[in-house]
Amino acid sequence: MQRVVEFKRRNFWSGRIHVAALNEQIAQYNAEGWRVVSVEPVPIPFGTVGSYLLLLENAH
Repeated sequence: MQRVVEFKRRNFWSGRIHVAALNEQIAQYNAEGWRVVSVEPVPIPFGTVGSYLLLLENAH
């Protein structure tokens, strides 16, 4: 089974994607039995990243 998840959480001070929170979320998915197949940035105007799309896969 596969699913796509969008991660948008931003750092309060910089306004950028909160990478530490993204890593925590990925660790949580791994603990739940999901495997992250790919992580793709979603650009917004002015060349910044607005969010990330994660493709998850579960063998069950």
